Amino acid sequence: MTDSTRRLRAILPLLKARVVDRGPDHFKLAIGGSTTITVNCQMSMYDIRDGDLLTLYTEALIKEHS
Repeated sequence: MTDSTRRLRAILPLLKARVVDRGPDHFKLAIGGSTTITVNCQMSMYDIRDGDLLTLYTEALIKEHS
């Protein structure tokens, strides 16, 4: 894809969540009450600590002008 055909994307923040647990291959984010999201990853690659506040986000294509 060339630069002239690439479409712009907007970054949309969804929520901020606190790290509540870590292991060698995962970390958990508290998203409300006792509900958590587990993210599987190689933790030795990241500087993530208990109590860190992380932002979850998504991306959406920006509409072309009409």
